[in-house]
Amino acid sequence: MIIPAHLSNYLFSIYGKLALYAFDPYFANMGLGLFIFMSGYLLYYNNHSIKSLQNVFDFYRKRLLRIYPLYWAALATFVLVFYVFAPRLNSGFVFPDSENVFGLSNVLVHVLGLQILLAPTYASPMLTLYFVGLIICFYAIYPLLIMFSKSTKLLLLSSFIIYLGLFSISKTFNIIDHRFFMFFLIFVFGILTCKESQFGKAVKLSVKSPLTHILLAVLPVIFVLTIVTGLRESMFLDPRVSVTIDTGSGTIGSSMIRSMLDSMAGLLSINPPLLQFFIDTLFLNIFTILFCVFEYSFAMKFINDKLSRSLSSVFTYIATSSYCVYLFHRPFFTLWNSGTNFINSPILRDVIMVFISIPLLFFVSYHVQTMEQNLKSSISHRKFPGKNLSFTGFFTGFNK
Repeated sequence: MIIPAHLSNYLFSIYGKLALYAFDPYFANMGLGLFIFMSGYLLYYNNHSIKSLQNVFDFYRKRLLRIYPLYWAALATFVLVFYVFAPRLNSGFVFPDSENVFGLSNVLVHVLGLQILLAPTYASPMLTLYFVGLIICFYAIYPLLIMFSKSTKLLLLSSFIIYLGLFSISKTFNIIDHRFFMFFLIFVFGILTCKESQFGKAVKLSVKSPLTHILLAVLPVIFVLTIVTGLRESMFLDPRVSVTIDTGSGTIGSSMIRSMLDSMAGLLSINPPLLQFFIDTLFLNIFTILFCVFEYSFAMKFINDKLSRSLSSVFTYIATSSYCVYLFHRPFFTLWNSGTNFINSPILRDVIMVFISIPLLFFVSYHVQTMEQNLKSSISHRKFPGKNLSFTGFFTGFNK
């Protein structure tokens, strides 16, 4: 879902760009939301008992070993492709605000994974790689949530206190990127879904008709897309406005809705951007949680089924390569476009991009991920001979 959301930046046919650009907020937010939901779910599934500081340290060690090596490799690749070699590459993609984003201090903040925590005052999160900083924030909080929340009520209370406390810090010191607050509740929802053993019964619809399932899934999509694409549709229909692919991903884009919000904010005597943030967050969380419930209900139907060997291999291949695909797809597509400038037809370039470059990206990512897994396993066996410190349990996402 994230690859199509970003692909509009790397296509050349105007029709392909518009087709993807109109829907990229849906793809991006649902992809990120589902990923964060699964992060919370799988973290609790594998780490539901954290009772001591040693458990906390072990948790952090495993997460850091899983995330940072490939993330650092991706960060170095971003710097090389989008800053060092960018003037020589004619790929059609210009990294926004590259002089500021790739400044030494900002890169060092990214090396530590603190871009979300220190933004916007002390950091400018990079496209795509900002998400690693976001998930690191959630991982940092998770052991504390579990250690001091023995019941669901305590978990909800602790999450609420953390949310309000960090929101107050954010507004006071102008730090902690807004995306943390937009996705934190979805992360907690993933934890609760795994924690509550009876959750599956709770989300079953009273009407078992497949049509009802489809309507419940589609209606919120239509509702939010109407808001999301309001500004874009008017822009595309206005011949005086040139089509540009920006990086904005706000939920509310319609100028009419913005005017209504400004009036409402005046009546409530609050800052209009703050009101928009609350409504953005509310819509995004409702929409994403409904989507996650639908996906969860669908997935649970197959949880005990035995898949064929070939289908299982395909799922394993995609899952194994997914973290690398996420980290490296932007520089990969940029280099690909730079190397295919000899093709004059925009449509042909887009067809080659979709049917050759994307499968190649998964192929390369799978082997990079496998190589990294083997390297870490080899190092761990040298340091701890006789102990099996396997990393192969991380195939289904970089948090399991």
